[in-house]
Amino acid sequence: MNETKKLSYKDASGEILYTLKSDIVFHYTMQKSEKALLGLVCALRGIKPSEVLSIQVENPIELNNIGKESVMDLKLTLNSGVIMNIELQMYTDKFWIPRSILYLCRAFDCIREGDDYSKLKETIHYCITDQELFSTEPEFYASYKLINMKNHVPYSDMLGINVLQLQYIDLATEEDVDNDLVYWAKLFKADTWEELKGLVQDHEDMEEVADLIFELNTDDQAKEILEGQRRYREQLASQYAAGRIDAEKEINDLKEKLDGTKEELDTANQTIKELQEEIERLKNNK
Repeated sequence: MNETKKLSYKDASGEILYTLKSDIVFHYTMQKSEKALLGLVCALRGIKPSEVLSIQVENPIELNNIGKESVMDLKLTLNSGVIMNIELQMYTDKFWIPRSILYLCRAFDCIREGDDYSKLKETIHYCITDQELFSTEPEFYASYKLINMKNHVPYSDMLGINVLQLQYIDLATEEDVDNDLVYWAKLFKADTWEELKGLVQDHEDMEEVADLIFELNTDDQAKEILEGQRRYREQLASQYAAGRIDAEKEINDLKEKLDGTKEELDTANQTIKELQEEIERLKNNK
């Protein structure tokens, strides 16, 4: 009796419905594949695999317990001394900058009341995005630290925010290429099985990633969860867009009112000035 062949990503073709840009697919894949997690951490940190002694996933997920509002950032502890919070930002959010700072501070606050401050760990918030977060200063991979504004001396290396903008691969540096950041950006952007196969072809250690993506795209229960999350994200993005439009309208209306009020004040001030001049003229003619 012939056994049924188990399908894999190699048998798939066409569009990938849920890619690595889905936060659930990303989180699930990273916690399941040690090779992939090691590769991504080394790429983001610019370090060699030999420098990684341990990586602990602090917030593993279970597909059955994911709600549409679940926070899907991937929180890691590297070598027991560095906290890495990795976030996917694939929809427009006008509050992303203050929110990313909040997430960074929450991750940094890892000690209990009364603990020694020496237990605090270096904490970096990594944002992987395809959105236009900084349109005036486009950059593929940017790092931000607390620094002195005059002489640029760092205040501390314990806090930082790094941003990987997938749409700016063409701005990648040689260092970005050497650290495999460009390769990872292409993995995130791959939205067909043919693209994914091409990327995995020369990186056999990444076949596990492709198979995990395939698993989530073909499992009925996983697809239901992923579709619910996708619709929720689209709804959020729509609400943010509507909120921005409403806010802009209110601002424009207020500007018009202020402009009208300014004209009225200018007219009133001119009238007062003319009256004062008339009074002075009458006084001088007495």
